[in-house]
Amino acid sequence: MKTDLNVVTLILTLLIFGCPLPAIVMAFKIDERTLAEWLDKAGEHARRVQDHLVCQGQLDLGQVQADELWCRSQRGVVWVATAISVASRLLLWGSVASGRTEAMIAEVVQHVHRAARLQSPILWATDGFATWKGQILRFFRSTVLSGRPGRPRLVEWAELHIVQVVKRTYGQRIERRLAFGDLFEALHMIEVTQGKRGTVNTAFVERLNATLRTWLPALTRRSRHAGTDAQRLERRFFLTAVAYNFVRPHRSLRVQVDGRWVERTPGMVAGLTDHPWTIEELLRFQVPPLHTAA
Repeated sequence: MKTDLNVVTLILTLLIFGCPLPAIVMAFKIDERTLAEWLDKAGEHARRVQDHLVCQGQLDLGQVQADELWCRSQRGVVWVATAISVASRLLLWGSVASGRTEAMIAEVVQHVHRAARLQSPILWATDGFATWKGQILRFFRSTVLSGRPGRPRLVEWAELHIVQVVKRTYGQRIERRLAFGDLFEALHMIEVTQGKRGTVNTAFVERLNATLRTWLPALTRRSRHAGTDAQRLERRFFLTAVAYNFVRPHRSLRVQVDGRWVERTPGMVAGLTDHPWTIEELLRFQVPPLHTAA
């Protein structure tokens, strides 16, 4: 890259945590197109890291909250769908699209399905957007063999539950409802992941989205640093997402061990790593190549 690794790491660290691009250009006298190329390469690498470490089908996710946010880009409005595991605060996946489309929701649900341990109990909490329920029921199914010829029947997971939080625009009314599964089991999972005062809500994913808006200026609704297009915004999103999962400790996840506080990242709580990463560790992480059949 014809640039010292320490300089690249420092600049990417500043960009990941919300430093405006023009400030980097002025401070380091590096062309804006060069910085954009670095972000594209690092973001594509971060996407592979996220897919390799998180979406391996080994996680007991418990309660998953999902939501969408939108922002303005230089080419119109862009939507971002995200999903988070409440217990570990792990950002599971995100998808960027030019509209609030079914394909965007399907990509998020599919990757959460890949991350979840097979047939493990899972509670989905979403807003009132009906596409979430449809895609969850589409992916969280298993085949039931009957011994008869023909295509086997698909049945939803026995421990799958879906709750919805519908916010009305009149009267400041919030409706909480069970969309699928068993209400008693859903409330029990909420108590396990949120505590006895927990309730049906999407507060954790909304807090995540607020963090993403802080770290990623392009996600701010009124910003002078709007993203250029959905593809580039998606790369920057995954770079921020991996830093959120593995680099920066989360205040609510710290625990007291032998009289001292131990800072933990969502990746540590989920059992994916045993220490907070540095940005250099993230950039140097080697994702095994995909093995394709000859």
